[in-house]
Amino acid sequence: MFGISIFGDSITFGRGDDLNRGWCGRLKEYFESKDYYNCLYNLGICGDTTKTLLERFDSEAKARIKFIRDQDRQVIVFSIGINDSRLLSKQKIAETEINDFEKNIQNLIDKAKKHTREIIFIGLTPVNESITSNYEGTTFTNKRINLFNSKIKEICKKNGLPFFDLFKEFSELDYFELLSDGLHPNSEGYVEIFELVKNFLIQNHILD
Repeated sequence: MFGISIFGDSITFGRGDDLNRGWCGRLKEYFESKDYYNCLYNLGICGDTTKTLLERFDSEAKARIKFIRDQDRQVIVFSIGINDSRLLSKQKIAETEINDFEKNIQNLIDKAKKHTREIIFIGLTPVNESITSNYEGTTFTNKRINLFNSKIKEICKKNGLPFFDLFKEFSELDYFELLSDGLHPNSEGYVEIFELVKNFLIQNHILD
């Protein structure tokens, strides 16, 4: 079996996609069509932060990541952090302080290493601040998202793990047109993310 388990938030889940597939759904279709024993799990939970992901990670990973045969392969992909970057209420209180975020990411890596040696991080996505300055009582800014994205990149470098800078790549597109609500991508946006992530995984010899 070749399994890919993708842990993340609502953008991992695919919120905002009228086709209900997101980038993970498209990657699942592409990956599983390659081989009968390929399996991709979308473990995105809307609203998740690194703190809440840590609370559920071990049980979900243990249930899915198994090595039974010598040729079995398991990859863990993390796509988490944008909710950590948000500011709460009118007082703009940080959901997660950057120092706590750093500890949480490292803890996720340490936990993941108990299940597999193949661990990858996908970076965060930029937003349309004219909409996300007041998004469901919270505030998302590109400055803070990029700060948290850069912290993930830094920790991945320290741990020798592949990191795909989705923030950089998506920012170079006309991405306002690729968002459904200022925060989550629309169907076209998820297609772009799928293609970017797929190519990155091919370059890193995860996919062919």
